[in-house]
Amino acid sequence: MHPLETGLPFDTAGPSNAPAILLVHGSVVTRKMWLPQLRGLSDTYHLIAPDLPAHGALAHVPFTFAAAVDTLADLVRQEAQGQALVAGLSLGGYVAIELAHRHPDLVAGLVLSGCSVNLDGALGRYLRVISTFMRRGWLRQSREQAEKKTRRLFPPELADVAEAQPEAGVYPEALGPAFAEMAGRDCTALLATYPGPGLVLNGERDSASRRGQARFVVAMRQGRGQVIPGAGHACNLDRPEAYNQAVREFAQAIVWPKGAGLWQKNRPAGLGPSAGQPERTRNGL
Repeated sequence: MHPLETGLPFDTAGPSNAPAILLVHGSVVTRKMWLPQLRGLSDTYHLIAPDLPAHGALAHVPFTFAAAVDTLADLVRQEAQGQALVAGLSLGGYVAIELAHRHPDLVAGLVLSGCSVNLDGALGRYLRVISTFMRRGWLRQSREQAEKKTRRLFPPELADVAEAQPEAGVYPEALGPAFAEMAGRDCTALLATYPGPGLVLNGERDSASRRGQARFVVAMRQGRGQVIPGAGHACNLDRPEAYNQAVREFAQAIVWPKGAGLWQKNRPAGLGPSAGQPERTRNGL
């Protein structure tokens, strides 16, 4: 049975006829990590936040990129009038890249955070070893450890979100299969096939993603980069207002073939095709 046929629950917010933004969560956590975006962007956009396979409501579905992409593609077709801006963080960003590669017609634009690290070469070999250890039970993270680590992601002002995420569960057992799928992927090659606009949006303190940011921006045909000051890997949680503003400005600057009626109604005066785009980072991206 296809994952979507199991009655996949997903969170939504905003007008159903508005341009859609699909939010793809990272590993171990669930769609609840996107609550600050569901609240902050739903005045103008239709927000959709599903669970990935092996997480949350789809914990019973083994994680593969194919299963994740198929689930998201069906969701865009059914809930987003066939096209959405896709924002992914960490594992969710890598899944978003795969979705844009396989189904570019469904992706109006890409926002990629915490995932501008290419997974080929030595890093790919390392991930394969770690994934083997995890899948054989030689290396594991307990649910208690995962929950403790997850709680540290949330700043004090997001206490309600910090409670919602553990209630939805943590899924450390998804790490082994996810690492196995990620190992060896040349994400820049996949990005090069996507013709649409993309924003690489990283936290200032996410040093690993920052190092690879320029390479990912250059790989895209319409790529831009932006850094959120003071934010770490989970930049949507560290600085939710800044993250939301960056996504909003990017969404305003891209072309929306669908949902144009509401978009024109909410379009800021004087915004041209390239106005309102995120400023380039100090690295010139």
